Amino acid sequence: MDRQYDVIVIGAGNGGLSAAASSCKRGLKTLLIEQHNLPGGFATSFRRGRFEFEPALHELCDVGEPDAREEVGALINSYGAKVDWVKLPEAYRFIVFGEGEDPVDAVMPFGKEAFIDKMEEYVPGSRDSMEKFFYLADCVIAANAAVSAAGGKADPKMMMKEHPDFLKCAGYPVAVVLRKLKMPLKAQKILSAYWCYMGVNMEDQDFAFYASLVHKYIANAAYIPRYRSHELSVAMDKTIREQGGTILYNTLATKILMENGKPAGVETTHGTFHAKHIISDISPNAIFGDMMDGGKDLPEDHRRAVNARKIGGRGYCCYVGLNKTAEELGVKEYSYFIGEFSDTAKEQELAGTFREHPLQATICLNNAIPDCSPPGTCIMSFTTFFMKDIWSGVTEKEYTAKKREVAMKLIRDFEKATGTSISPYIEEIEIASPATLARYALVPQGAMYAYSCGEGDGLYARMQMLDEDQRVKNIRFAGGYGPRLYGYSSTYVGGDIAARQTIADMKEDSDEEV
Repeated sequence: MDRQYDVIVIGAGNGGLSAAASSCKRGLKTLLIEQHNLPGGFATSFRRGRFEFEPALHELCDVGEPDAREEVGALINSYGAKVDWVKLPEAYRFIVFGEGEDPVDAVMPFGKEAFIDKMEEYVPGSRDSMEKFFYLADCVIAANAAVSAAGGKADPKMMMKEHPDFLKCAGYPVAVVLRKLKMPLKAQKILSAYWCYMGVNMEDQDFAFYASLVHKYIANAAYIPRYRSHELSVAMDKTIREQGGTILYNTLATKILMENGKPAGVETTHGTFHAKHIISDISPNAIFGDMMDGGKDLPEDHRRAVNARKIGGRGYCCYVGLNKTAEELGVKEYSYFIGEFSDTAKEQELAGTFREHPLQATICLNNAIPDCSPPGTCIMSFTTFFMKDIWSGVTEKEYTAKKREVAMKLIRDFEKATGTSISPYIEEIEIASPATLARYALVPQGAMYAYSCGEGDGLYARMQMLDEDQRVKNIRFAGGYGPRLYGYSSTYVGGDIAARQTIADMKEDSDEEV
């Protein structure tokens, strides 16, 4: 096979697949390297007994209806990937069940007007502040598009003239903006349900990122592939190959080869491949540390900048196959957010411990795709996260009991919050701790959220620093480590951005022809 390429993409997660597809579409000779034997990273599926499970929460926003695709749907269509999309029935059910808390149990719909109407029903007097929130979310999306179109170098005068309301809110945490809008506390709680998708509490969460995500989910609804995320990942694999790309599975990238401060190729477990441009779907810590001799080629200020970023939430997932249908069990919704508290800062603090009542994001896939499991059954996935590397302190002897303990807490809390009984009907159960995710996807400490987007390292800041974040010339990052941050939808867009940045890098290099 060929050993010389225009660009090498390391990692076939969402971002890597998108970067490779975008590179191929633009005529670049592209090699995609993946250490696993399947594409997709967390966007895949696995079987236990007679059930096929989804490894992670996998809703995509910005897909859109078939005749009116939004950003992500249009991007995947542009690659030529064919996916059978299923629209989810509701946005989410949010439950707070802790003693001493004002109980909350709200089922929120898709559609901006429907969402605002339902919020007004649950929280009379919230309409004005909710309308202002969605107005600011529109401002954020428009401003982000302007910054992206300008390659992260938008003219300040243009921004002040055309996006003044965005500039008034972009630098603040979500909670500060919601309080400024005089949003009732209960409405703030319900609106904050998606915070666990970021792993950053509302007092620290970047408003621009959160408002953009909520708007895209609510206004445009959310979708999933009918045949699990694996359907989408396989479709991306196919379109990459059809457009002339090469994919190597079961191949681990071990070293970045450098010449004159720039990449020259990649050493792998199947030999050396040469390219002057690299797109990574794995962390900068792995690239600059493990694959570049501890980052010795990085300037000191760049090394400090990489090490300064905080690792995001470490994922924990419990997958359950039940021998009763969702209807028989009384599990009515697809998506649940359940916690003992509504104080997100307190929840994040507790996420650094083996707490008694972990926050959970739980789905019942059958309520979106009724035939996704055998007749008379249903499948559920329980997800939580840990904000500190506490699993490294669990001994081998303690490990199995500890991960089962957390699983039973999640299941018990679901039963308590919803009033349903599922424990007696468990036929299959599989558990993935942060240690599992770290081993499976080679993510530091099982961090499914890549780097934390709090404390000034949010969406707008990263979009403004597209060039500054290129620590080594001609090495770009996709996926959760790219400028669009993490989440299934964001990583597909981030992969496309990385490919377009690579084209720009090539044009800047006088010794290369594009």
